[in-house]
Amino acid sequence: MDTLLAAFSDGIDRVFGPPLRAFFHPIDRLFIPISAPWWKACAVALFLCAILWVFSLRKEYVNLDAPRKNLWCDLRLWTVLALSPHITIYLWF
Repeated sequence: MDTLLAAFSDGIDRVFGPPLRAFFHPIDRLFIPISAPWWKACAVALFLCAILWVFSLRKEYVNLDAPRKNLWCDLRLWTVLALSPHITIYLWF
């Protein structure tokens, strides 16, 4: 099983590695001088900006086709819940 997984991983690396490296290498070089805590802070700030933007939208606009007007049908709340694992992962790692 391990050899099959290693062969699959090598195949993926051979096919997708060169174009991904060509795309991400300049971006990696741009971010090398910036320390890791700033990366985390920027990523979390972007997620928090998305949450604030969602809550800046009118409730009537966001929940236009909601079956009920209860709190658990508010899509803005579900956006925050959906982004919470992403924010946790960025803070954790």
